[in-house]
Amino acid sequence: MSLPSSYQYETVYILSPALQDDDVKTIHDKIDSVVAKFGGEMKVREDWGIKELAYPINKESNGRFVVVNYTGKDGVVAEIERHFKILDRVMRYMTVSVPADYDYGTVRKAIRLSEEEAKKAQELRKEKRASFGDRDRDRDRDRDRDRDRPRRPRT
Repeated sequence: MSLPSSYQYETVYILSPALQDDDVKTIHDKIDSVVAKFGGEMKVREDWGIKELAYPINKESNGRFVVVNYTGKDGVVAEIERHFKILDRVMRYMTVSVPADYDYGTVRKAIRLSEEEAKKAQELRKEKRASFGDRDRDRDRDRDRDRDRPRRPRT
């Protein structure tokens, strides 16, 4: 059984939102050079833009998300992650090995669909919360009204 000459990977990394476009391009160029050095090819690079983080990282509540899909020989991931550790503007990163028949376009369509569904669900929750707000307002009004009403003495 022979091993493949190169593997396919996908890396998602989060950059500081304060980075200028020139600095982001420098980081992208550095990754490109590492991939080329290991005999690989950059297949996809997509900048998802600045998004809100689930929790603060390095006192930042937002981050610029970038996904790259590439091929390379053994050791390319270790070298890219070594560069990420050195660069203080890379807040987080994660690399996974993907199958040879992996198609990022198909996966991205599925991601967009799930994002749309999540947005609709969030709007429904917001509407439902607004209706609960009416119920809570009515409850508070009734409680205040009952508080001011004279009470019957206990015997």
